[in-house]
Amino acid sequence: MKAAVFDLGHTLIDYYSNWEVPELNAIERSYRLAVENGSDAEPEKFQADLKKMLVDGRARKEKELVEIPLYQVLDTIFQRFGCEVTDEMLVEGMDIFYGVLVEDRRLVPGTIEMLDMVREKGYAIGLVSDVAWGLPSEYPQRDMEHFHLIEYFDDMVFSTDVGLRKPHPKMFKIAMSNLGADAHRSVFVGNSLQCDVKGALGVGMTAVLKRSDYYQPDDSIVPDANVDRWSDLIAILDEKDSL
Repeated sequence: MKAAVFDLGHTLIDYYSNWEVPELNAIERSYRLAVENGSDAEPEKFQADLKKMLVDGRARKEKELVEIPLYQVLDTIFQRFGCEVTDEMLVEGMDIFYGVLVEDRRLVPGTIEMLDMVREKGYAIGLVSDVAWGLPSEYPQRDMEHFHLIEYFDDMVFSTDVGLRKPHPKMFKIAMSNLGADAHRSVFVGNSLQCDVKGALGVGMTAVLKRSDYYQPDDSIVPDANVDRWSDLIAILDEKDSL
């Protein structure tokens, strides 16, 4: 089986290109939630501590390629500041972070038409995605349902389900195994050199960089191809099929 596997954020769906403001908004709203549930914490202390936990967590994720579920972070911070934490409170906290995420989201133009063409070419279609802030995978799946994407995918691998983050090779290997596809017949498309391209190259997939505003250069990582528009990807698949 040949497979086309995609990243989600900034590849198929665009979100904020600058995450600092929405994260600060989520931190402030989380403080309000804590106060509503019995905390008498000073806002500056609570918000600084939660911000540090998120920053430190990102550093660990990048170094160890592990996922840190957001509910664990919220459970820790709420207990630290005197809340009687319930499952309902944790869900409300995760909804806060998801809420700021979707305040600015839009489907990348031409994505539906591209997926139709990829399916018509006989490709199995997969997804390998890290999830913002370690939210449960049900949240990005809501986005995919909102934009009518989910029905195109034969398999989806999310960081919070696996406990790992890209470019960990297991993320990509799980996708190929679930799709019944060989690496040399599989194409991975993503917007990040460090996560998507590096990970795909590491397991022998053809790595395609989808250019976006959310991009960090790295001359040491060279994709097999670059695309600006989805028509460029279709041309790459046509060429690959002709070999």
